[in-house]
Amino acid sequence: MNVRAATAEDVPAIAQVHVDSWRVAYRGLLPDDEIESIGLERRRTFWNGTLSRLNAGKVDVAEDHTGVIAFCFYGPTRDADTGAVAEIYAIYAHPEKWRCGAGRLLCERAVREAAERAHNAITLWVVKGNARACSLYERVGFAPDGGARSNTRFLKTPFDEIRYRKAIA
Repeated sequence: MNVRAATAEDVPAIAQVHVDSWRVAYRGLLPDDEIESIGLERRRTFWNGTLSRLNAGKVDVAEDHTGVIAFCFYGPTRDADTGAVAEIYAIYAHPEKWRCGAGRLLCERAVREAAERAHNAITLWVVKGNARACSLYERVGFAPDGGARSNTRFLKTPFDEIRYRKAIA
C-alpha cells in the first residue's frame, strides 16, 4: 500500500470513496434521505475546489493495486478552544477496503505532519454512534476529549458528533 499527497487527478476516486463510504458508514446513524443526497457530482465539485485551494490543509490518499482506496484531509484546527492543535477534517476508506490498514497509515501520516508543524495534539470529529470509526481512532491512540457538538453545516438534519484527541510528543 502506498500513501501520497493527492493530486487533481485523484478527484474522481476520492469522490467515489467518499460517497461509497458515506452510504455504508452512516446507515442507521443519519437519515437515509440525507445519506442518499450526498451524490458523486456534488463530491467531485467539493474535492475539485478543495484541492485547488488547500492553503494550510493537506489531502493524502492511500492506494493499492486497484487504485485510491482511502483519503485523509487535515490541517490546522477549526476549533477555537483547542490551542496549537491540528485537525483531521475527513478520513474515509472504501467500504470494501475497511480494516486493510489504510486508515491507520493515513492517521499516522497526519500525526507526523502535525508534529512537523509544531502542533502539540491532533483532533477529529466523529458522528456519535460510529463504533467502527471510534475503534480505529482508539487503536491509533485517539481518545474522546469531552468535546461535543450538533453539526448543522453539512446536512439539513443536524447530527451529533464527539471530538477525539491525540497528544503529539
